[in-house]
Amino acid sequence: MNKLPQRVIAFFVGIPLALTLGYLVATPDQASVATLGFVVLCLAVPLVIDWSHPLLIFCWNSAFVLGFLPGSLPIWFVFAGLTFGMGIVHRFMGRRNFLSAPELTKPILFLAAVVLLTGKLRGGLGMRVLGGSSFGGKYYFYVMGAIIGYYALTSERIPILKSGRAVKWYFLSGVTWGVSNLLYGLGPIFYVLFYVVSPDPAYGQAAADYNEGMVKRFGGLGATACVLVGYILARWGLRGVFDLTKPWRLLFLMSALMASLFSGFRSQVAFVVLLLVVQFIAEGLWKTVYLPILCALGLLGLAPLVLFANKMPAAVQRSLAVLPVDIDPNVRAEAESSTDWRWEMWSVVWREVPKYLLLGKGYAIDPLDLYLTGEATRAGLLKGYEEALLAGDYHNGPFSVLIPFGIFGMIAFVWLLGAGVKVLYSNYRYGDARLRQVNLALLSYFLAQCLCFFFVFGAFNSQLSVFMGILGFGVSLNGGVCRKWKTKAEQVLTAVPATLQPA
Repeated sequence: MNKLPQRVIAFFVGIPLALTLGYLVATPDQASVATLGFVVLCLAVPLVIDWSHPLLIFCWNSAFVLGFLPGSLPIWFVFAGLTFGMGIVHRFMGRRNFLSAPELTKPILFLAAVVLLTGKLRGGLGMRVLGGSSFGGKYYFYVMGAIIGYYALTSERIPILKSGRAVKWYFLSGVTWGVSNLLYGLGPIFYVLFYVVSPDPAYGQAAADYNEGMVKRFGGLGATACVLVGYILARWGLRGVFDLTKPWRLLFLMSALMASLFSGFRSQVAFVVLLLVVQFIAEGLWKTVYLPILCALGLLGLAPLVLFANKMPAAVQRSLAVLPVDIDPNVRAEAESSTDWRWEMWSVVWREVPKYLLLGKGYAIDPLDLYLTGEATRAGLLKGYEEALLAGDYHNGPFSVLIPFGIFGMIAFVWLLGAGVKVLYSNYRYGDARLRQVNLALLSYFLAQCLCFFFVFGAFNSQLSVFMGILGFGVSLNGGVCRKWKTKAEQVLTAVPATLQPA
């Protein structure tokens, strides 16, 4: 008798649901993907709640998005909100507290206050997709999401015994950015997958297909190369990479460098080079025999680039356009026009800085102004950078902070970066010896991101999540901020895995 209700449920609920899902799978569109995602999410709620923190770590650097929702937000937003909410619940229930990092708390709260106050005074925080009368509110969502994501990451400590797996998830999930370029190359039948994978890296391919004068670029390969190099440094460090008994490590690094060249973006190549230089200095290898060896390897690697640069793919040539090498004149002309476009825009933006020095411009954009500017730009009545200027896309790190949030936003951001360097260095200097290599790699990664943001390319609204992710992951990995040892007993206790420490 007990089996009868189960059979009734299976007949009247399970079978129709299975048929409906099968039909949706056979006819993929936005509504079908949204329905399937909702069903899967409902079935996975218990698992998602239990694994929200590991899933947040895995998705933080990934290319997964909620493409079936307005705005195509990154999927880590969902896990950040869920993990943050679970952290608050655990806090009130007395089970555990958020990990303490007082050096970061003050600048983060100050930055959040500046962002919210500026948004309130400059047109509000509304978004067009939610019925607002202005564009740009999505950027506020990105900034505040990054801050909430930091606290979500620090809501739980990663056990030492699981640190290797967490580092692998954190970095290697970024390989999914290369999937976007692959999906575009496979053809329209695979475009439905862009509902779950960000299509942004494929824009360079699409633009080149519709404009013969443009170089086809593979931005996803550049993002993949950045996270691969980060993982290599966290896993083995440069000393381990140069271990001749394991030559595959060096081949792995060289493959990542080649992938960055195929991206066609000079900024991504510059970041990889900066990261390796910072790590080389941080490990103290410049004082050893590795310095002449690295110089020799660099010359050997540059030789074919100098001799055969004009024979290489156009994307590689564009990445090398910053060097005085012989490349295709059309490729160099496109790269130089991009540089000139930026310098011309920056000369205009610089004159706007005094106007927004005390109270920033914010992110609110009048949709009518954006439409008219775009039409005038396409008609040749305005400069090519006017539309990007109105949208706040300055292609420059300092301007992306100063113009929207003024001097107070810049003070808060620089304060946050300085405190971040201090926290990461303290964790490297005084943290568990088993995490020393990882902490050094996180410090180098953070410093390289800072240098790239201020001197190569930066966008505050999109890159704040990168900085907050590094800091949150470092704090979670070390259980807070490591301090200088006070007693021998404290040192011994800290060396014990977190799972074995007394409650």
